[in-house]
Amino acid sequence: MLKGIDILLYSGSTAQTISNVLAGQPTTNTADRSEDTTVLQGLMLGIPKGDTNDWDSRIVEFFGQKWRTAGVPLQGIEENIPLFWHKQVNVQKLDVTGDCTVYESDTYTKHVFQNVYFFDERTESTKTGTHETSGFLTVRIYADKYRADNYRPKQGDIIVINAIDFIFDTSTQQAESQSMAQFRQLYPEYAVINEVKSVLYGSIPDYEIKAV
Repeated sequence: MLKGIDILLYSGSTAQTISNVLAGQPTTNTADRSEDTTVLQGLMLGIPKGDTNDWDSRIVEFFGQKWRTAGVPLQGIEENIPLFWHKQVNVQKLDVTGDCTVYESDTYTKHVFQNVYFFDERTESTKTGTHETSGFLTVRIYADKYRADNYRPKQGDIIVINAIDFIFDTSTQQAESQSMAQFRQLYPEYAVINEVKSVLYGSIPDYEIKAV
């Protein structure tokens, strides 16, 4: 008898367990990202009858990896389908390397993004805070319709790899300057966003960030 697995279905930073999900039927999916065409490894999930979750633009986890749903789920009439599954959801494997924190340049409001991809090709002199040499920190923030924070990263904002707890004191101009000095000392690897591209995924966009 067929038996499914438990998967995690994310809603922002929280997740619920969906049991008895079939994972199989490998697929190859092509996603257009600006000028690049990226081939993503995919699978088809069989969702058990009775499920009422929204599967559009969602992040899921199973087999020790993060995936996201792609396209419109295929659903049949439960009563007319044998076995325990009546819905098919295509998922694409995500390249996830960690989390990141972004501070708005004008207010220093903090935003934490989980399950992002980043690649740091900056030179050592750039990472020390001079921001004068070549090389970029590239960050991809994946679309997540259930992320509570709908902030859009913008040019000039400050980005740090990892989720950090630092809070800027903006009560006075002096306190703000002291906070910035402390921040630079604690996180010399910070970068300033130079470019943000919105790449539509489903009904909401991924954010492709270049920072120096």
